[in-house]
Amino acid sequence: MNSSNWVASLRDYFWNEPLMGLAVASALIALASTPIAFAVLGRLKWFKARRGRVMQTPEFSSIVVGMMLVMGIPAIFLALVVKSRHFDEDRYAFDPNKTWSVLEQGRQFQDVVEADKAVKEEMKRLADERKKLVDNVKKLDEAMIKLRAVAGTSPSVAQAVPAVLQRLADLRSSIALDGPQQLMDFTAPPVELASLPPAAATTPAVAVPAAVASPSPAAPAAPAGAGLSKAEADGEIATVPAPQKPLAGMLPLVGLPAGWTVGKSGDKHLETFNADNLFEKIDGRAESFIQYDVKGMAYAYYHPTGDETNEVQVYIFELADALKALGKYGSEKPDGAKMLAIGSEGYTASGSTLFYSGKYYTQIVSTVDDPKFAEFAQEMAKRIAASQRPAPASGTNSGEPEATPEAIFAMLPAEPGKSGPKYVSQDVFGYSFLSDVFMADYQEGKNAWQGFIRPYADADAARKVFDQYVEDAKKNGSEINIVEAEGAERMVVSSNVGLIDVFFVKGNALCGVNGASDAKQAESFARAFAKKLPQRVPVIEFKKSSEAKVEEN
Repeated sequence: MNSSNWVASLRDYFWNEPLMGLAVASALIALASTPIAFAVLGRLKWFKARRGRVMQTPEFSSIVVGMMLVMGIPAIFLALVVKSRHFDEDRYAFDPNKTWSVLEQGRQFQDVVEADKAVKEEMKRLADERKKLVDNVKKLDEAMIKLRAVAGTSPSVAQAVPAVLQRLADLRSSIALDGPQQLMDFTAPPVELASLPPAAATTPAVAVPAAVASPSPAAPAAPAGAGLSKAEADGEIATVPAPQKPLAGMLPLVGLPAGWTVGKSGDKHLETFNADNLFEKIDGRAESFIQYDVKGMAYAYYHPTGDETNEVQVYIFELADALKALGKYGSEKPDGAKMLAIGSEGYTASGSTLFYSGKYYTQIVSTVDDPKFAEFAQEMAKRIAASQRPAPASGTNSGEPEATPEAIFAMLPAEPGKSGPKYVSQDVFGYSFLSDVFMADYQEGKNAWQGFIRPYADADAARKVFDQYVEDAKKNGSEINIVEAEGAERMVVSSNVGLIDVFFVKGNALCGVNGASDAKQAESFARAFAKKLPQRVPVIEFKKSSEAKVEEN
């Protein structure tokens, strides 16, 4: 660089940054003038060091050292200025999301051999990371298999699963994991050939009703159509454990509507489970069925012939009794469901059909909301409901109305705005002593509440639970008012944190109102309820555990 360029650069620097230029110029002047100042001052007599009364000229070395110390200040300042202008020029281009390669970090290596070694170590590290990623995706596959089985009992979730699986397929492709995900859960044990009945045409096939020891009337004969042959269906049912044979016999395997095929799980077309191994099929939801005393479950799935992209899955659960089936069905029924006249009660949602009939709770779940799938699901529901139709039940006493959940629900007032009838098996309204309650929602204007009825074996049992309620309400700080009401033996109005409960006992039934916001409406509803309720309510035989729970309290 010639002198003219140097002067031009210096001029531009001073022009662009006048304050910094002034500071640099001052430091340069200080550096240049310090030696001259020390030289001049060193020659003056008053600069001589005083030693006692003698004035002596300082040593040359002292002058040099002092001069260097003074010059160090502007020199350090200039060094910092220069360093700040040229150190780490790309510091503002730093990207925290960028991974620096080995070669980009090459300045730390002494030679090419060391850099090559570092590259190999980095490749090994990346290979290990890829292996971990592949292993984790395989574990995700296993989790998705279980999730898919569980999602099969929820129509909305089941319809979302295919899209999730497609995203997972894209992930597998990006890491070069080519094996397709196994969508089916092969939990059924292999069938031994020796256990199968002879397939010869001269050997009569075992009829399904003979394998199904059920008091229910036989289902109508399935029409000829798609599906398995009678011999194939009977052969598979013959391999099912005896307690699950009735459930397996309810699965439509023969005479399916045209264009539909029974899917295969392993080498079988159906699967059965009991309470102990139900988790193998619906892990994560099995416990909710065990709470309702599930006895067993039968499963099969169907898909359009030649098209396995979507399917209809059938789950038939056997609960302890009709009340448990009603309770489980009611706990999963969504608000605003489209009701369907099938079984004891049913509804449709997103192409699926769910219903309960007697002690059975059936879920026919479609993985796609499509009219074709919905029509098939309802056809399967009709056939299954026909095989589950319970035998007519009679009351426990002569002349007593039929003891069914439907008969007890009918005793709840029809107005105002009755909706959402449900059966709750335990811990009703948060009371551990109150179980097996029938209830419905009511609304008048802006006020809403629940009406309920709980029949007991006799009046003494009903009065005992009524007394337990009054005692607990007082302990919880509720304000209790005893009122007289026509038809009710005893009635109390309880108020706590702005909510009103009205409990009364009549004959063998404990009834009332829960969670009302208006005391007058709640009491008026309860009085009308007590007046119309018969002296004795039909009694359904509850589990011993439920009765024991009341006794303990």
